[in-house]
Amino acid sequence: MELRTFFLMTWIVSVKSGQRLAGFQFRTENPIGKKECLVLCYQHTDCLSVNFSKNRLLCELNYQTETNDTQVTDDLEDFIYIPRDSISQDIISRTGACSNVTCPQGSRCTVLTSRKTTCIALPRCFGEPMPVRYGYSASLPNDMLTNGTFQSKRFVYAGDKINYTCAAGTIPVGGNQVPCLTNGKWEKPTFSCQVCTDVTDPLGLQYRGSKNVTESGRTCQRWDTDSPHFHSFTNNEENFCRNPDSEPRPWCYTTDPSVRWELCGVLECK
Repeated sequence: MELRTFFLMTWIVSVKSGQRLAGFQFRTENPIGKKECLVLCYQHTDCLSVNFSKNRLLCELNYQTETNDTQVTDDLEDFIYIPRDSISQDIISRTGACSNVTCPQGSRCTVLTSRKTTCIALPRCFGEPMPVRYGYSASLPNDMLTNGTFQSKRFVYAGDKINYTCAAGTIPVGGNQVPCLTNGKWEKPTFSCQVCTDVTDPLGLQYRGSKNVTESGRTCQRWDTDSPHFHSFTNNEENFCRNPDSEPRPWCYTTDPSVRWELCGVLECK
């Protein structure tokens, strides 16, 4: 009993709720639960820890574990961090149990004990996720904000993802997939569609997006002000990056008094 209590306390100390080891993932999986995530980690000798999200059925396998120099960080998502050395013998005994089990569509294999397996049904998501954010200005056509499309799929189960295609003249930034959560709801899209420069307009002379930060991260100065930099291009919108004088790419004056202007990192349409 004392030995069991010791291992339980070791597990509690090792598992860190609301935390995630970022930047060391070498593989992601969509298991049914935390135990299956740990089984996947044990099967990979390179896996030293995992980040697991219950809502998204997302298992991130890490090639690193927490050290004095590599720390887990607080995460607003529902991740928990678990190092490999805390994987119990019970989890290890489940390894490979589902390898020869084929489950019907919409269900996945899980291990009840070290010897018995079963197929459990997964929740489904219906309809479409929330609208995707667009980076735009008032001069853009309204239909540019509604012509994006989600991938059409008849059945989408927890752990599945659907792709989003941005409207013509825009490009996705931060991904283009929306996952189905375990509660049967779509995750709110975390990416956005940003206006890009067309191949027929390599200098971005016709760029009408709302990007207002330079490549180095400086905030753009409004075009209708002369502070901190005096200029004559007063007919442009707000503080959006533009190219009124045929520079290599859209640019803007900056709010940094020591830097007059800089190019903006406007993406090219692909």
